Amino acid sequence: MYSKTLQRRWAKLICRSLSSLEGQKLPTNSTSVDGIAPPPRIRRGPTDILQALAATVGVDPTASHYKYHDDPFLIPQSNYRKRAYALSAEAGRKAAAWIRDEHSSLFTTRQWDPPIKMTTPYFNADPRIDAFAPKPIYNDESKVTEDDLRYTINNALVDDAIKVCQLLGGAESLSSELKLDFLQLLCFYNEKDSVPAEWLEERWFSASTRERHATTWRMGGLADKIFQSMEPKTSEAYCAIIQGMARFYQAERAHVLAHQAIENGLQLSTSVYNSLISCVGFLKEGTILRIEALKTLLVEMSQQGLSPNQETLTACLKSISAWGGGNNLQTFASQIVAEFKSLNIQPGLSAYYYLLCLYCKERGPRIDILTGILTDLESRDNLEPTEVTDTNFFITAMGVCSDHLQDINLAERLHALLMKGDNYKLVGDAYKESIYYRHFVTVACRHAPFERTTQLLDTLIPNVYVPEPSVMEEIIKTLEVAGAGDRLAAVWSELIVYGHAKRLRLVENLLAALCNTYSYQDEETKEKMRAAAADMIKFGQNEEPMDTRDQRTPNTQKLSAVALTNIIQLCGDVKDKSDPNWDVVEEALQRLRADEACGVPDKPDVLSDVARRAAAVGRPGLAAIAVSYLAEIGLENASQACVETLGVMLNRPAHDIETLLKEPASHLQDSLHPAAMLVAEAYHLAKTGAPLQADTSSSSDSDSESSDDE
Repeated sequence: MYSKTLQRRWAKLICRSLSSLEGQKLPTNSTSVDGIAPPPRIRRGPTDILQALAATVGVDPTASHYKYHDDPFLIPQSNYRKRAYALSAEAGRKAAAWIRDEHSSLFTTRQWDPPIKMTTPYFNADPRIDAFAPKPIYNDESKVTEDDLRYTINNALVDDAIKVCQLLGGAESLSSELKLDFLQLLCFYNEKDSVPAEWLEERWFSASTRERHATTWRMGGLADKIFQSMEPKTSEAYCAIIQGMARFYQAERAHVLAHQAIENGLQLSTSVYNSLISCVGFLKEGTILRIEALKTLLVEMSQQGLSPNQETLTACLKSISAWGGGNNLQTFASQIVAEFKSLNIQPGLSAYYYLLCLYCKERGPRIDILTGILTDLESRDNLEPTEVTDTNFFITAMGVCSDHLQDINLAERLHALLMKGDNYKLVGDAYKESIYYRHFVTVACRHAPFERTTQLLDTLIPNVYVPEPSVMEEIIKTLEVAGAGDRLAAVWSELIVYGHAKRLRLVENLLAALCNTYSYQDEETKEKMRAAAADMIKFGQNEEPMDTRDQRTPNTQKLSAVALTNIIQLCGDVKDKSDPNWDVVEEALQRLRADEACGVPDKPDVLSDVARRAAAVGRPGLAAIAVSYLAEIGLENASQACVETLGVMLNRPAHDIETLLKEPASHLQDSLHPAAMLVAEAYHLAKTGAPLQADTSSSSDSDSESSDDE
């Protein structure tokens, strides 16, 4: 009883305090009695505090994308795994959407539990989110109204809109306003559904292709029929049909309708002329005629009283860049840019993209317009995307820095501009992002100091960017020139992680770099390099056999003779008889003798040196294999290698070994170790080209004597 009374009193007290607070207002500009003036109230958004906290922390350039687990053991570190990880997660969302659409009845009713067993309608979210709700299904038995058609138009459901229009009795039965909305939908999408925008990962990882510049407009389709049925034809209808035809490159018909609208006294919009300018190249042949046609359209805009905008400039440069190259087009493009700047219309990212395409041709002269472009963009507070092609600027500009200008300073300025503020959203999808960093890392490896290059590699790789095989070749060359043996030894483990370990060209380039930098490394680094070389020859041996018909690279390593020689050179530099690197050398020699490698060694001196070294540490069998291989392939230094190796085995000078090798084979077999005998046979093979045969005369005589005695 006492607790209930106390609760009531507290409730009354809270209500009184709330009512008194609601009656008060915060002062805006006035000063209170005691001289304290609180600042005016600032309206805050729901995420302003989070953005302020994030600004104090900054961006971690080595962090992976937010879509992956923030765990070093779970973050995918190869392009294939990143793609598979993201697409598999989206496949789960696709499965959920399929269940929602195929079994929509499960999401529109609620089944109550006993004892009140009944079914009631309900919404699957509170508040209701239409994007998560099951989509309506229209068939021949559906009862539809104009509201259904408005729903399909507002949600860009082209196929459903066409079906609903048919169920309503055709476009003739629609109101003029609804008919215009329907026409605009059909013209924008060319009477077919677009790619769903909700599947972000598919669009993110899809390899972008060039825009198809061909006529794809459906002549005589539903859009044409609706336009012909509209009486009177309004200016909005002409604008819709003209922009649709120009969008899908039905240029001739679009220009005819534009002149028809002008003759009828209808006003066209600036967007219509922008569309006509973008496809003006389809009307004329030759640069001069196309330039005159473009000027004519700009004059018509002025006569119509229309003011150009930034999209007009982009449309002009888009058309000019598609006509080819040359001084005439470049001069004309510069004149247009200067004219628009006089109208206080600054080029956007798309306009600069088309300028780079026009000036910086792959085989054209080196023209530096990128410096002025970067100076202009750096002076702006922020870069807001206005067109779809804005995401092409950074990837194209970095390609110009790498291939056309070969300037690392411009590349770093461009990258700083991309990382400024919220500009990183302009890098594009994963395909464009990968190409951007490919150019950036390539120009850094070729033209930047080694310290700046390694700093960039440590920042980007592997969470932000996983190098392609061509980029890995550039990285290996850079490390080889700098003599970074420690980093070269670590490249092999990176190749395994990135999925490039089965690319033989990369492996062989890495082996060559390890051999070229091996001699001036410290002992600890040499040990790492030998371990990497030993792991290369063993890689893939423990894998289960698989069907490799559909694979780009073979499942097992098939190293060349040059690569195996490099492995022998690295692993043979040990002085301990029991060192496991000698087993690696033996395996490499066995592969060479078994013809499992293509070609012949380019450094035969390496094999002779390894043979002498193996004989010195007490591995005569291995030394015999090495010199036998030299003799079998007919190298010039094979006989000399045999003499030197046998001299190390027997601890005798070279002239004594040459005298010994002239003795009959039967005497050699009785006096030499089997391994030394193999070296002698290799010497005879290298000298005469025929295998060594034992003298059988004495043995035949003894056989005859024994037979007589019997």
